[in-house]
Amino acid sequence: KFDKKFRDLRLIAGASMTHSTSAHTKIVNDLHAEGDDHLTVTGTSLYAIWGYDCIGTYGTEEQIKSLPSLVDKSQLKVGDLIYRDVNGDGVINSNDRLVIGDTNPGLSYSLNIGLQYKGFDFEIVGTGRANVDIQCTSEFFWNGWGEGNYSEFVKDGKYPNLSYVKSANNFVLSNYWLTDGSWFKIQSLNIGYTLPLDKVGKELRFDVKGENLLTFTKVKYIDPEAPDAGVTSRPLMRVFTAGITFKF
Repeated sequence: KFDKKFRDLRLIAGASMTHSTSAHTKIVNDLHAEGDDHLTVTGTSLYAIWGYDCIGTYGTEEQIKSLPSLVDKSQLKVGDLIYRDVNGDGVINSNDRLVIGDTNPGLSYSLNIGLQYKGFDFEIVGTGRANVDIQCTSEFFWNGWGEGNYSEFVKDGKYPNLSYVKSANNFVLSNYWLTDGSWFKIQSLNIGYTLPLDKVGKELRFDVKGENLLTFTKVKYIDPEAPDAGVTSRPLMRVFTAGITFKF
């Protein structure tokens, strides 16, 4: 924290950072067959995301016939997702799931800067998260089948094969549906002016405040602070308020 005056100007600034990790220390009967060591839970994060390793999409019918698949090959089409056979047994099933991400932010931080000059004051507050993954598995992302309106994510050209019937192969948790959930937000901005009074009262204050103003992130379409906001829960609003305070 920094707080210093330069004649009529006062500068107040602060920053905080938190790094956190958590892991399973001992899981009873955490034993697996040879080649399935990747299924070991002991030592992994409490917030680990377990899923399949997507290595691309089927480009030809020959690939569908030759590569191991999660579902019956008769259900597959060109454009469907391909998963890695982690244990090399020629079959894709739950034994090929491994840790593909973590929902716990490795770093949480905040910044604030304030200025005071005579009767004017200004404060800005920002918060952020880093080293965190978001699962893009809500209804907004998983709606690439049937008839009707599709979300912008479906239309952006990166979606797996579109179909009338939902594909059991594509809509399982894999790293295809993960994205870097790091973000930094201007959480609040406050500007005010305090006018001292002599006869009718002590002071008169005017202030304007904005909240949830701006987000810097690689995440598209959703708010990384609350991925389900506006999809299955109430959206996070950008709020502006103005006030007048009279003290006497």
